[in-house]
Amino acid sequence: MATYLLVWNPNRWHWPDLADVVERVGRGEPVIDRWSCGSNRRIGHGDRVFLIRLGRKPKGIIGSGTVVVAPYEDLHWQPEKARQGRHTRYIEFQFDALLDPENEPILWRERLKSEAPFSNMHWDTRSSGVRIPDDIAVELEKTWADLVGRN
Repeated sequence: MATYLLVWNPNRWHWPDLADVVERVGRGEPVIDRWSCGSNRRIGHGDRVFLIRLGRKPKGIIGSGTVVVAPYEDLHWQPEKARQGRHTRYIEFQFDALLDPENEPILWRERLKSEAPFSNMHWDTRSSGVRIPDDIAVELEKTWADLVGRN
């Protein structure tokens, strides 16, 4: 099982039902979402994903889940690109945790950039689907579990 980083930039895409999704995930409901994975074709069913918020503060890891549908192409998520007929790759994943970055503590980007082993990865990517190296993924899982109360 590999681990990948998905990116959400609220400056580029408004997430209108974020509060509702956070609440549903928090109640333990199975919530499946579709997310762009850049040009990555290697993400597979069962792989882990972590969702990072970038673009504006607060920045950091806000969610995690497991891939349930491997990459496929569809119209681009940006309406103007979709109107031009442009496509992008998507995966579908089921959340196992999602935090509201405006109201809950998240795994801050500053910590990721300054604390080993996290600091060995470039977290400020513009594109989703970047593989998180295994050694970093192991520590990320532990730190995330502590944050969301799974330990």
